Amino acid sequence: MPSTATPNADDASNRADQPIGYWAGEAYRRISAGLIRSLAEVGVSQPQWWVLIRLADAPRPVPRERVVTELQPYSDNEEGRDVDLDVADLVDRGAVRDDNDALTITEAGTALLAAARTNNERAHRSMRAALTDDEYAAMIDGLRKIVGALGGDPTFR
Repeated sequence: MPSTATPNADDASNRADQPIGYWAGEAYRRISAGLIRSLAEVGVSQPQWWVLIRLADAPRPVPRERVVTELQPYSDNEEGRDVDLDVADLVDRGAVRDDNDALTITEAGTALLAAARTNNERAHRSMRAALTDDEYAAMIDGLRKIVGALGGDPTFR
């Protein structure tokens, strides 16, 4: 007679049979939602976060078209937002200066980025609270191997 007991998810023999797609997808949705929420608390969308980081790291003005072209594929995968409209919003808010389609971060943008970083770091700490550093590193290593095995770039960052 088959057992009607629910398998214990904490049992290692059962974890090896768990559906990676489900767990990776569920983690992705929850992580993304948490990060998007943390950024929204300071009035920044995820693409705007990327724009501010990109400009803060740039030694000189960056062509607007380059910023939009580089970041639009990420936005398409995440939120489906128009990065150019997000840049325009940052310009309107005084966080980014647009001089003839050459973008630079302003003092206000630097302050906004600092606030977003603080919230983002808090969100990351909350997400990692259940893991030791070794567990987190092992998880990242495993995910990188899966990405590489499936033809992706396992060397990102």
